[in-house]
Amino acid sequence: MLTFRKTILFAASSVVLFLCIPACNRNQPPTFTDAEVREQSAAAPQNESPVQPGQGKTDSETDIFSSLAAKPGAMDSIKRFVRTAEMRFRVKNVANATLHIEDIAAKQGGFVVKSELSTTIENRQIQAMNKDSALETTAFSVHNSLIIRVPYKQLDTTLRSIGRLCEFLDYRRINAEDVKLQLLEQELERIRQSGYRQELESMPAAPAKPAVAADNAERKLRSRTASDQASIETMKLEDAIRFSTIRLEVYQAPLLNRAMVANTDYEPVKRSILGRSIEALRSGGDILEALFLGIINLWGLILIGVALFLLWRRFGKKGK
Repeated sequence: MLTFRKTILFAASSVVLFLCIPACNRNQPPTFTDAEVREQSAAAPQNESPVQPGQGKTDSETDIFSSLAAKPGAMDSIKRFVRTAEMRFRVKNVANATLHIEDIAAKQGGFVVKSELSTTIENRQIQAMNKDSALETTAFSVHNSLIIRVPYKQLDTTLRSIGRLCEFLDYRRINAEDVKLQLLEQELERIRQSGYRQELESMPAAPAKPAVAADNAERKLRSRTASDQASIETMKLEDAIRFSTIRLEVYQAPLLNRAMVANTDYEPVKRSILGRSIEALRSGGDILEALFLGIINLWGLILIGVALFLLWRRFGKKGK
């Protein structure tokens, strides 16, 4: 009887323990292997928040500088594209970024057309520190305007490399313009002008009519000019196709520069009363000297006046 009771208690305890174990496990954080963690991370949805290129300097963050318009593909065998790009973004240091951009262009087989580095003064204040010195505080910003050209096959790679320098992107524009019809138009114009010129040259000469000969010569010149212009336009388009143009505007956050300069806004030094008194005596002497010299210069008038006065006293009193 005792053995049967012990058996029942042992079975009941085992059932209770078996039911409590899952409940305890639910209160503990689950554990996973490394492989399970990687699988769950790949399956988890990603938050698509806008990330500025250049902060992490990874390939995924510089994808915003890339575009299908910058990548050559199968359509290049059918179409003729002129690819251009325009970008404006902020960098840490404009001077260093300029050197990196020029190095990138050279590495990709391109060249620099324009590089204009300049400084714009946003604000300037001068605070007097003493009679001689003042503190000049200048807020300024540095920016650069660049134009580079790279082979069209390297345009996307160049844009990605430049994107690693970006801290904040203002805009990025990439265009791929099909100019196949323009090339055809220029070629047809050249052929048409060449045929027209040959017709003019095959016309019989008319020496008895100089006006007609002059008109034919002028028409030949216009035809040759139009043909040459069509050839030049074709060469320009071919060059624009082979080398893509990238226009860049890079700038950096405003900076402050403090420097000690001469204090030009000062009050004149006041002289002592003794010095001013001496100066007044000198000024008075100069005035007396001027009066004396003025009297000497008027000696003739003074002499006439004295003579008239003496004559008046002599003859004027007798008349009375």
